[in-house]
Amino acid sequence: MMSIRLLIAGLIILTLGCSNPKELSIHIERNTTKFDSLYIIDVITEKILVQISLTDSILEHKFRMNEATVGAIIVKGTELTYLTIIEPKSGKFISVDSVSLQTKSLGDSLVNFIWKNGNEMFTEHYQEIFVEDNPDNVRRLFDSLIFVRAKIIRELSSSLTNEEIDILEYQNSSRAYSFLFYYGRWMKNYPPDNRFFDFIDKIDNENIYTKTLPNNLLYKYEIQFLRKNDSIADINTFLDFIETQTISEDLQDYLKAIYIKEVIVSPSYWKKHRQLFNTESIKRALDREKNNLYAELLISPSSSFFSSQKGEKAFDFTAQKSDGTALKLSDLMGKLVLIDTWATWCGPCIEQRPDIIQLAKDYESNSDIAILMISVDSSIDKWKKYVSKTNPEHFGIELYIEDGMNSEFGDKFLIKSIPKYILIDAEGIIINSDLNDPSYSMEKMIIDELKRL
Repeated sequence: MMSIRLLIAGLIILTLGCSNPKELSIHIERNTTKFDSLYIIDVITEKILVQISLTDSILEHKFRMNEATVGAIIVKGTELTYLTIIEPKSGKFISVDSVSLQTKSLGDSLVNFIWKNGNEMFTEHYQEIFVEDNPDNVRRLFDSLIFVRAKIIRELSSSLTNEEIDILEYQNSSRAYSFLFYYGRWMKNYPPDNRFFDFIDKIDNENIYTKTLPNNLLYKYEIQFLRKNDSIADINTFLDFIETQTISEDLQDYLKAIYIKEVIVSPSYWKKHRQLFNTESIKRALDREKNNLYAELLISPSSSFFSSQKGEKAFDFTAQKSDGTALKLSDLMGKLVLIDTWATWCGPCIEQRPDIIQLAKDYESNSDIAILMISVDSSIDKWKKYVSKTNPEHFGIELYIEDGMNSEFGDKFLIKSIPKYILIDAEGIIINSDLNDPSYSMEKMIIDELKRL
């Protein structure tokens, strides 16, 4: 921890005065790559604030903004992402090379440190967190992490703006709470009245930076609601609860939009809600929120939801084989098609890949089924190398769609998290676009569908 503190303390903030108090200046200081574009995205609205060409000679870019927030810097064609605190009347100096992306900003270094150093906690205390069932100890570990990071922020506060300090303090506690929610709600499935969740009392309902990590407040509301009620009866009931607990109308709208979006795109994290969401209930929720200030956030996920539902005609995507030839879904008409959407950087995908390869091996001689393993990696070379190492006998059909989660393929099949397993019938109709992990239930569904052919 001391070495990290010294590294961060050694960074210098370079802040530029701008003639327009609502402008932010972006300077590309160094680019030693062949990448062509860099994006800065507002994490709240998911809008691209600025797109910068890395190949032209213009090194300075400006855009207007109204308030300080957290953004994400992304380089097209890579998996490089770097958080940045963006605020009016400031400047960012960005350096890009083949393996890293950074700005010369102490605030940015700290927000990325807070984002990533939880991994050190997981590695150092893996047994206590993931093996032992000791929730009190897990709480203590993350309380200590918040304390240590808060101390670093205080020590460096003289070199930070007030807005940076406020954002860093919020990110510090909220990122720790995010893991505690994951641990209690998802890993351990503790009931809402378990005292493990008592930390929710520390979460401010009206913090102006809530929109940078909104799920924490939604999880808090879920626990509070279920401590008073046996279950969530319908979507409108929970949307009403959000409104009663939140004073700010802007934040009300944002939380409602994020709630609907998140249950659509990440249903596994909303076990107590997912049964409430079907085609009709989604339509009713969208109609209710048609005047929501953040209704735009719902356009893409709702469209993907409807196009990926059971009974819909599957999107006829095109993917690339390792030999460079193309395969379209429609080329497999007449066959049952199982799709495994994965990437080399996805831990659960890698963990489950041997099961999918074994399934492909079991059905190798059955001409009525095609098992597609579609990588959504950004690097085709990385994909090819990994496939040759893990599937040398070429069971199933290995395919590649560049940056597939952000492609039309990803949109049409609602691929917002992976692995994702999709089953399509011989007529190209979706049977299930959100199968459980490789298991007996998946294979039983395949057996039943093959019997119908």
